[in-house]
Amino acid sequence: MQRPGAPSPWMELVLDRAGGAVRTSARGSRGEQTAPHPLGPALGAEQLGSFARSVREAAARGRPLGAHLEQAQAIHRAVLRDEGREDDVAHLRARLREASAGGPLLVRLMIQDPELQRVPWEALAAPGEAMCFWGTSPDLLPVRGVATAEPWQPREVRGAVRVLAIAPSGGAALAPLREALAGPIAAGEVEWLAPVEGDAVRLPWLFDRLRCEPIPHVLHVVGHGGVQDGVPVVRLADVDGEERWLPVELLAQQLKASFRSFLRLVVLEACEGARPSVFASAAELLARPGADAVVAHLWPLKSDVARTCSAQLYRALAGAERGKGDVALALNEARRAILGAYEGSAEAFTPVVYLRGPNGVLFDFKGRKVAPPAAPAAVTEAARAVDPGLARIVSRPFSLLLGDRWKAERAALDGFRDKLRTELAKVSEPPPPGLPMSALTQRYALRRGADKLGAEFQRAFRAGVEPPPVIKALARALGPGVHATLLRSPLLEIALAEEQPERTIHVIQPDEESTLVLRRASGGDWEALEAPPASVDLEREIVLLRLYRGYTPEQIFTRPLLTEDDYLLGFRELESALPRDLADEILSTLNSRPALIAGMSLTTWHHRMLLHRLFGRRPVPRGSLALIEPDDTELELWEKGVSLPGRAGVAVVAASGEDVVDWLEALVEARRDSR
Repeated sequence: MQRPGAPSPWMELVLDRAGGAVRTSARGSRGEQTAPHPLGPALGAEQLGSFARSVREAAARGRPLGAHLEQAQAIHRAVLRDEGREDDVAHLRARLREASAGGPLLVRLMIQDPELQRVPWEALAAPGEAMCFWGTSPDLLPVRGVATAEPWQPREVRGAVRVLAIAPSGGAALAPLREALAGPIAAGEVEWLAPVEGDAVRLPWLFDRLRCEPIPHVLHVVGHGGVQDGVPVVRLADVDGEERWLPVELLAQQLKASFRSFLRLVVLEACEGARPSVFASAAELLARPGADAVVAHLWPLKSDVARTCSAQLYRALAGAERGKGDVALALNEARRAILGAYEGSAEAFTPVVYLRGPNGVLFDFKGRKVAPPAAPAAVTEAARAVDPGLARIVSRPFSLLLGDRWKAERAALDGFRDKLRTELAKVSEPPPPGLPMSALTQRYALRRGADKLGAEFQRAFRAGVEPPPVIKALARALGPGVHATLLRSPLLEIALAEEQPERTIHVIQPDEESTLVLRRASGGDWEALEAPPASVDLEREIVLLRLYRGYTPEQIFTRPLLTEDDYLLGFRELESALPRDLADEILSTLNSRPALIAGMSLTTWHHRMLLHRLFGRRPVPRGSLALIEPDDTELELWEKGVSLPGRAGVAVVAASGEDVVDWLEALVEARRDSR
């Protein structure tokens, strides 16, 4: 049994390669040692690499391990060999578990080989159980050990855990994190220090801030990481449109110099944050001299999953009821939350923790007292008048789905409808009253031809129309990310270019056989690209999907989707219209950010079909909002969500265009003042 006050037992697993074979050995905290043993010919480096790719693909699609669970269990059996011998790893683990008095056993994975570092060992699973993974187990806490001579000890914290967030792309990138921490901040468990964002994430300004009070306990970086010439780097704010990168080793040295006795944890919410290089991963480099622990991601993580991970991690790490802040325990709890919230998704195995010390306790909360922070200053009258639902969605990254059902266009639509009915009456029986526009245009195309339908459309909807005030207000409120418009006129594109001239905008219009891509760089003109880009920086730039075609931003007419056949046969899925990585990036963003749905109708069948094509079987993202006009009769339909993807309803705000303009103006002004 463990003596009171004695150090918690731990086990160290060394995993290395001998040619293509992989072997492991174990060491216990009391001096025990097992001899190296191979995992076997069926679990060599090639097979482990295949397992890693399979888990990554499952995570990218938000799916469980499925058929790969058996492989996770086989690797578990091979690593924790149990042949009934004294030097078996399983025997050592059992003795250490007994010594831990029933508490969880910390397992340090010591891995030097870059290929083996890519393996999600946290996804290994105990045989005979469907959900007993290492990374979610209440009995076993897997961490990635870091070899270092730096001293380690928990930090005494008597009040709130101070968190300093860094976001080179600006405050919008921090909104999900701030939302995730809203509860702990309100309870006084976490203190949200003034973040370093946008242009402030440059040298020497960044290092100047790191030298100043107040000193954080946790540094949370939201941005991009990578490897340049074998050296792990993190991205800073751009300078004159050019990317700037900082070697992680230099950042680690600055953290050691500035925060030597305070900083305990770094969280890298970065696409390449945990990717091994020829020297060490960015996480390892930061953990050696700069922090006791580093949480990073093996693979890119969707923003909604990252938000869940952050909320659970900080709640388990810094909750007022905790006597100590154990990052290994907290991350296992966060993974369990992801597994439960996302239907067993392998995304739970994306976050990993690199640990310098012999256990995961970073904070000692003995004698701690927490109190809610002082109430904020009163908001302005204009901001107070804003509908709270609209304020919530605009205050964080969101996707706009802009429909074609607006009062401002009704006159043109009515004229177009009357013209088609008149022309059809000349060649056939008059169409029945109340016929949907898609059915009316279908009859016209069959009787008079698609070219004549296009000509009538151009006469009804002239090019060069000025965007109405509500479209301009929406354009001012949009942040980087993915948005979609069903308008056949380029009203949103024009408004975006006018209201955000510094923003790079990509317009993507999938046509029947090709994909039109227009790009407008900061302050420049629209230019047509030869092919879609391989990827887009969605933390800084805007992608606008023109899904129903029509006039381009250059006022060039392309045949719009109008008829029933157009919607059924002319709509191209993004997966077939774009490079796979770009399509995945766009769809992932749409599925992870709340949607502001404006100008759409659930009684219009092609609007419903479009939503299902964008979101599939998943519900519209949590926190989404439908914006309808006061006389609209569809409020209950949106709230019940009977015809929405996943049959999940969304919140609804019924307001006039004038009110929406006023509210958005107040929100944009408040956001500008907060900067």
